[in-house]
Amino acid sequence: MNARFHLKKNSAAYLDRLCEVNFITAGTPSLHNDEAIFKSLKPHAYPIEDIRDWSATGCVEQTLSGKHMGHTGSILMNLVAGMEMALHNGYHPLMDWHLGPKTGAVETMATFDEFFEAYITQQTFLIDKAIEYNHMLADIHANYRPTPVLSAMMDGSIRNARDVTSGGATYNSSGVSNIGLADVTDSMLIIRKLVFEDKKISFAELKQALDSNFKHAAGLQALVQNKIKLFGSGDEAGVDMANRIAGRLHKIYNSRRNYRNGKYTAGFWSMSQHVAYGFLSGALPSGREAGKAFTPGLSPQPFASKNFLDNVCDVAKLKPEYMDNNIAFNVKLIPDASDSREETVNTMQSYAKTYFEQGGMQVQFNVVTSETLKDAMVHPENYRNLLVRISGYNAYFVTLNREIQTELIERTEFGL
Repeated sequence: MNARFHLKKNSAAYLDRLCEVNFITAGTPSLHNDEAIFKSLKPHAYPIEDIRDWSATGCVEQTLSGKHMGHTGSILMNLVAGMEMALHNGYHPLMDWHLGPKTGAVETMATFDEFFEAYITQQTFLIDKAIEYNHMLADIHANYRPTPVLSAMMDGSIRNARDVTSGGATYNSSGVSNIGLADVTDSMLIIRKLVFEDKKISFAELKQALDSNFKHAAGLQALVQNKIKLFGSGDEAGVDMANRIAGRLHKIYNSRRNYRNGKYTAGFWSMSQHVAYGFLSGALPSGREAGKAFTPGLSPQPFASKNFLDNVCDVAKLKPEYMDNNIAFNVKLIPDASDSREETVNTMQSYAKTYFEQGGMQVQFNVVTSETLKDAMVHPENYRNLLVRISGYNAYFVTLNREIQTELIERTEFGL
C-alpha cells in the first residue's frame, strides 16, 4: 500500500499514524512526498488539478487518476549492462557477444568524461533496443488483446473512440524501471577518483581486477569499499554523479515516443530484479563481486555509511524532475529493545519528516531485524504473516526465494 503526504497540507498526527502502521506491519505503507511528486510531473505540462490527483500505480509509480495510461512497468532496464559493455568496448562478457557499438578500449581513454560518454552510448543502445521491442509488444497488445472494460473507465477513451492500448486515454506514457543506479554511480566515482584524478591504478589494472572478480586484488576491493566516499556517504560528489547519470537517462527516455505517441518516463525502483540482474553481472569497480545483488531501488551500498542520515541526505538531493516514474528508497530500521512503541514511532516520524523536508520523494521502511529474518528462513512455519518490503512492493517473507531472502538480510540495519 502507498500513502501520500504533503508537508504543508497534512498533519503531524497523520504522519505519526502512517509510521505506526508501518511499525505494526513491519513493512507497509510506502510513504510519498506530494511536493516532490508534483515537481516530477510538472515538466509534462499536465493541468495542476490533475497532478494533485495523482496516485501510485504498480509498485510506487505516479499516474494521474482515471485519466492516465502510464504502462509504468513497460521496461525493466539493467543499468549495469551498459557499464560492463563500456568496460569491454561493446562486448558483453556473460553473453559472450559483441552486442553494442565499439566505444574504445578503456586502456586508451585519456579522460573520465570519455569513459562516461562511452557508458551513455552503450546504455542508449540498450534503451533503444528495449524500446523497439516494447513497441512491437504494444502493437500486438493493441491489435490482439484490447481492454474494453479498462477503456470504459478511463477518461478520454470513449470520447476518442479508441481503446486505451491504442492511445485512447487522456494522458499516455510508458514508464521504465532503471535498476542499479547506486552501483553504477559508485563505479563511476571509483573510476574517476582512482584512475583519472589520483592515478593510483591504471584502467588496465582495474579491469584486470574486475575480470578476476578481485581474486588477486583484495587490497583494491577493500580500498574502494572503505576509503572512497560513495553515494550515500553524505559527500556531494556522490549526489552529483547520481544526478548526472539520472539526468542523462531521463533525457534519453523523454526524447523517445511509445506506441501510443506518449513519452517514456524514468523510474528508479527494482522490484526483485536487483537480485536477478546482479546474478547475471560481473564484478564492478564499486567493489561489488560477480553474481551479487545490486542495491535495491535507490538504496546506497551497505558500506557507504553507518550513519542513516547520510543516506537520507543523499537520496533526498536527487532531482525529482529526472524521476518521473518514481523511486524506491528502501530502509531497514531496527528499534531498540528498550524503546516503547511510542518512542519508536516518533523516531520513524522524525526520519520521514526530515527526509521529506529535504526534498525526498519516497521512502519505505522494513522494521525487522536480520536475526528475525534468519530465524524465519529456518522456521518458516512460525512466520507465515511476516510482511517485508522488497523494492516497491510487499511480500510475505517465507514465500520468497532464498536469494531474495538473503538480500533482505544483508541490507544495512540502522538503529532507531
